[in-house]
Amino acid sequence: MQSKVRFEIVSGLYCDFLNCLVENGFYISSVENTAFGIKAVCLAADYGTVARMAKKFQCRTKILGRKGIYFKIRKILKRRGLVLGAVLVFVYLFVFSHMIWRIDVISPSENITQDVYSMLYAGDIYAGSLFSQQKNSRMIQHIFMEVENVGYVTMNFSKGILTCKIDPAINRLPYLQHSTSGNIVATESGVIEDLRVYKGFSQVQAGQSVYKGDVLVSATYIDRNGTLQQVMPRAYIKAACRREYTAQIDFEKDVWIRTGQTQQQTVVKFMGKSVEIIQPDTENWQRYDTEKTFESASFMGFCLPFTIEKTRFYNKELMHITRDQATAYAAGVKAVEAMIKADNALIDISEKCFSYTADADGATVSCTVYGHYDITRY
Repeated sequence: MQSKVRFEIVSGLYCDFLNCLVENGFYISSVENTAFGIKAVCLAADYGTVARMAKKFQCRTKILGRKGIYFKIRKILKRRGLVLGAVLVFVYLFVFSHMIWRIDVISPSENITQDVYSMLYAGDIYAGSLFSQQKNSRMIQHIFMEVENVGYVTMNFSKGILTCKIDPAINRLPYLQHSTSGNIVATESGVIEDLRVYKGFSQVQAGQSVYKGDVLVSATYIDRNGTLQQVMPRAYIKAACRREYTAQIDFEKDVWIRTGQTQQQTVVKFMGKSVEIIQPDTENWQRYDTEKTFESASFMGFCLPFTIEKTRFYNKELMHITRDQATAYAAGVKAVEAMIKADNALIDISEKCFSYTADADGATVSCTVYGHYDITRY
């Protein structure tokens, strides 16, 4: 509905003035005669021009009434700062009640906490993003499937705070830790010295020689009633074995090594938008490593709905490394020792014998270990 003004033209050459307005295309309606002039209606936007043109015809104009939405809300518009503030308050209440200001992860270990924070960030759930119930449900399932030692996951959102609580998985009782769903087979050849079958049907006995792959404990057996029984076997079988560990070391090779030159990229993320604050210059770098970290923004201890992502770039250059036989042998011994230490089946060592062979390309370091192994474990 257009805003209009009803006005009166008094004295002067009001007839010529009215004709001039019509000839110039002004909207004029509801023309009425009065004792000293005429009354008419024009658009509110044209009234200022009409009042100025009236002076050329010695006429005076007087506003009699105003009609339109603009005139009804004009008093409110005069206080537009107050109105805008009230509107923004409601907008902020709606937006920020659906925005994540802080994420709290409660878990039984620091490793799980860091894994969950990383998964939430990779799923676009961070301080400053809008909360989505659908995304929240998918993330609960993702955390439960991907993170180890997780028994139950809950994620609750209230007053801008997303709380993720991780309950630990209930581990097997000690007497069930090494239970399997099938037959127990030998993982190494040797002579059995200690045989303890807790569940299942033993196929071997102490003092017997076994080969790798032989069935040690069967998961099925026939009871006294002739019924086939199936269980989850569990056993501890210690055997004297000989196992060989080998490491190959090259005399010469090309490797990419960090030079110490770094660049950093800083990005601010808010409501799904990313704003790059610092841009790295890696145009002339052939290869580089990246390390990405992120943290929620805060000011004087007050959390802000922004997440700052920092990516550090490490320049790498191709370098040629040369080793002599002594250096290669020392590196091989160190690698073999690490392999032996990481062997979960090894119980104790009786003797270790190192051997060394070399050719034009590199050296091979081998270690033969005589000792006792739990041949039910890998």
